[in-house]
Amino acid sequence: MVNVIFRETVPEQLQIQFFTKEQAKAENYGKFFEGDYLQTCLIPTVGGTFRLLVGIGDGAADWMEVKNVYAKAVNVSRPYTDALTLPLLTTGQVADTLAGKERELIGAALEGVLLACYQPAKYKSEQDTSSAVREIVLCGVMSNEENGRILDEKKAFAEGIYFARDAVNSPSNLLRPMEYARRVKALFEGLPAQVEIYDRAALAELGMEALLTVGKGSSYEPCLTVIRYLPQKDGVITALVGKGVTVDTGGYCVKAANSMEGIKGDMAGSAGVIAAMYALVKTGGTKNTVAVIPMCENRISPDAMLPGDVISSYSGKTIEILNTDAEGRLILADAVSFAVRHEQAQRVLDIATLTGAAGMTFGKHMAPMLADGEEFYEEFVRAQEISGEHYVRLPFYKVHERMIESKWADVKNTGGETCGTITAGLFIRVFAEGRQWIHLDIAGIAESYDAENAPAFYSYGGTGAGASTMYALCC
Repeated sequence: MVNVIFRETVPEQLQIQFFTKEQAKAENYGKFFEGDYLQTCLIPTVGGTFRLLVGIGDGAADWMEVKNVYAKAVNVSRPYTDALTLPLLTTGQVADTLAGKERELIGAALEGVLLACYQPAKYKSEQDTSSAVREIVLCGVMSNEENGRILDEKKAFAEGIYFARDAVNSPSNLLRPMEYARRVKALFEGLPAQVEIYDRAALAELGMEALLTVGKGSSYEPCLTVIRYLPQKDGVITALVGKGVTVDTGGYCVKAANSMEGIKGDMAGSAGVIAAMYALVKTGGTKNTVAVIPMCENRISPDAMLPGDVISSYSGKTIEILNTDAEGRLILADAVSFAVRHEQAQRVLDIATLTGAAGMTFGKHMAPMLADGEEFYEEFVRAQEISGEHYVRLPFYKVHERMIESKWADVKNTGGETCGTITAGLFIRVFAEGRQWIHLDIAGIAESYDAENAPAFYSYGGTGAGASTMYALCC
């Protein structure tokens, strides 16, 4: 983890400087730097050093933009130095809605730089660490107890995101379901949370047929990992349920060749849940939260599920399988039912890389969501305002619910060729059994391979999407 130093004074000459369009115009930099949002200009100086100008447009409008400009500064500077000095944005450089919120501003700045400092684990015979950042000096920030707490919180959050990104980036042959579960248990070692792993035999005893059915196509056994953090003796329990398919071939409804490259990252929802839970536990959050993470592989074998099969589930509801590549919702069905019935959760949030339509429609900067329960939804809205992530609530009606009705079973696992994101979410809602429920489909934001069209604090590969909002919701 990079070393962060607070410095109350701001030196006359800063290595990195932020400019609004108005400030850039006043400095008369001309056409080569006009202060446009995320525009940069690197100026070499005497002695092999440099100055970096970073544009913030008319001023950062939300916490996502604050994180973005700090991450951009790190990304552009990293090839030239391992120690960076940069200022805290001033009141005139943020929107009026953010002005005066110094604690949040410091937190967003730290989150931006720490996430940008992530170095992906690579599997090359010779490792290149030349672009690693060693030290960040944030000027205009007092070194006091309160700011120290903010730094500790953001470091814990970044550690969780680093774990999530490493997991998403891990080749599937190095991250089998049980190995994934063991890594999670090791991550929480010594922390005040209970981690329990249910293996294949335990799943069979519980009657988790949906999870077992998806996993039986692989010789590597499925499992269920549960992380319990219950700081209150009594109180509402929120369940975070994350899809943990460590490799998804699509089963007998095999994926197209151009979709195969990303099949190792189909566990990004679970990675985000783990990151949020780690930050929550490490920073001493006060709300009762349980993570329920079904882990498996979706492969092809003589035992693998087939279209037309009818299976049972932990809830006892029967499911008609029409598409074996709609497997994520199957394992989430069992996990959501487990959260409600076994863990007694009153509120359930599930998160998954569930439908390609989500990414095609909403791109790399936002994701769709469904919600059932206005109180829980309003809390989520406040959480995403804090995190800076953007989710768009999709409507649903009875006509959508009828699309997943089955003639042969209680429900079918696909609603057909249209409304795929909505009907996928509604399938999971069936198993929430009337609890307050939120569904996040992060298929478009879970991984990033196009730096030009993604937030600057993302890294190549896994992003840790969803973790920031889930942490803000539960802390």
